[in-house]
Amino acid sequence: MANTILVSGLLTYDSGKTWFSIGLAKSINKKGYRIGVFKPVAGHNLWSQYSSFLYSIKNGILVGEDVAKYSVILGFSEPHIVNPIDVLLSPLDPVSYIATNNISKYFIDLEDQFKQMVLARYSNCFTKTIKHYIFRENLDKMPPMIQNLLKSFASNVSAEEIELQSFIDLLRSTESENNLEECRRIICSRSDVTIVESFNDAITPYLRLLDSVSAVVVVMPTAIAIYTDIRKIREAIIENINKFGEAGFKTRQVLMKIPPERILYLKLRSSEAEADETFDEVMNILQL
Repeated sequence: MANTILVSGLLTYDSGKTWFSIGLAKSINKKGYRIGVFKPVAGHNLWSQYSSFLYSIKNGILVGEDVAKYSVILGFSEPHIVNPIDVLLSPLDPVSYIATNNISKYFIDLEDQFKQMVLARYSNCFTKTIKHYIFRENLDKMPPMIQNLLKSFASNVSAEEIELQSFIDLLRSTESENNLEECRRIICSRSDVTIVESFNDAITPYLRLLDSVSAVVVVMPTAIAIYTDIRKIREAIIENINKFGEAGFKTRQVLMKIPPERILYLKLRSSEAEADETFDEVMNILQL
């Protein structure tokens, strides 16, 4: 039986990874399997996903929209383990750019996610601790009302003020990868099948994860592509990283290099909980 299914997105945004993962999880659960969900790294936007920030305020822990859905719809009670690393982005203050006649830089900065990162959470599954961080260098670039909101939340969760680069270095460290693997191990120990959701359009959130994956499902609007030969995926990623650096993790690079074993259409659904016969076909392919 397939133990771990990696769900990756073809597009940077709105591929439908969470939408698909929830539907698949419910279908697998109906067959009597214990299901676990793992989203190693999550990012969300305060402006466009404000409801998840209100959820964070209510629960006293930074949680993104996708993980909040996993908690509410699938009933998971430990969002800090389901999602060990969460990053909050905030819109830059357009008024300050207009006032300085620098609107062209505004559009340039909008393309840089690092300049919009204001808060983050790092959950350590070894020490069972949760730490929040605030990035002052970016906070000062946000609209005043958002600055006040973020400062209040940061105070309530005792967020530590650090430089953004220090946090980025932590994300890229072996320590962070080891921690993600420990969180994954905890979830897998409680589950028959674990669905791992990747980040944005990365084929995998970290390379070592592929050691534990039985299948990769690439989600895109209206369709999915399925891979079960993980060795080929790994080889393609390593080759792409050697050529393109971190861009080698992009799903499109793998899709262009390796034809999927199966491609299936998805049907239109009005809710995450609605059934789709495609889920049954996926479970048959994965021998669930």
